[in-house]
Amino acid sequence: TCQMVETSPTCLPNKPSCKDLRCLKGTTCQMVEGWPKCVANKLSCNDLHCPSATTCKMVETSPRCVPINPSCNDVDCPKGTRCKMVETSPRCLPVSHPPLICHVLGRW
Repeated sequence: TCQMVETSPTCLPNKPSCKDLRCLKGTTCQMVEGWPKCVANKLSCNDLHCPSATTCKMVETSPRCVPINPSCNDVDCPKGTRCKMVETSPRCLPVSHPPLICHVLGRW
């Protein structure tokens, strides 16, 4: 580019920009202290496939697969049982029936 330096026009080299830089896959160009630089893309949970029984959560600035804490909402119990949380796990336990007791309320 041509710029006036004091009283004379002078040709100066163009300052490079991200238009002048090709970055590898997984990186993008960012201007760092006035210069183009290829920097790693920030990953998100959209970039990570987690195995079953885990889910993605951002830990600081990185996506991580973490175990899912199961609850009774995740369990189908067979007939005659009911789900109850035992410590940190859902369990199907037999439904306890109170003993049948007849109470006589009045006279015939």
